Amino acid sequence: MAKLTDVTGIGPATVKLLSEHNIRTVEALASMSLAELQKIPGMSGDIRARAVKKAAVDCLRSMVTKQSSASTNKTQTVVKKVAIKQPVVKQSAASQPIIQTEMDEVKDKVKDKNKKKDKKKDKKKDKKKDKKKS
Repeated sequence: MAKLTDVTGIGPATVKLLSEHNIRTVEALASMSLAELQKIPGMSGDIRARAVKKAAVDCLRSMVTKQSSASTNKTQTVVKKVAIKQPVVKQSAASQPIIQTEMDEVKDKVKDKNKKKDKKKDKKKDKKKDKKKS
């Protein structure tokens, strides 16, 4: 799990300020609307608020990429970078941002690709064993 200080542009003073407004995780920061973020002192400027929000989303994406490459490293030596579309923050009827669902979809796609690769490897191994037996 990423810390708020892992987000580019967030230091200890900003972490303290955010925690005073009940924002203690990168996920919470990334899912906030710009309007909500701009209400926090020090984030009132449009440029600052957008930069912090983008950095939080980027931090989440890099976590997903690291997790997927860590799982692929266990089974293979070559790791390919996975292109991940930047998640779009949408407002639901209850005005709660929806970002986790999109991040879960990305994780599922990476897992599916890894499963397919593992199946191909298993088939190749089976063919080699069949050839040796004959």
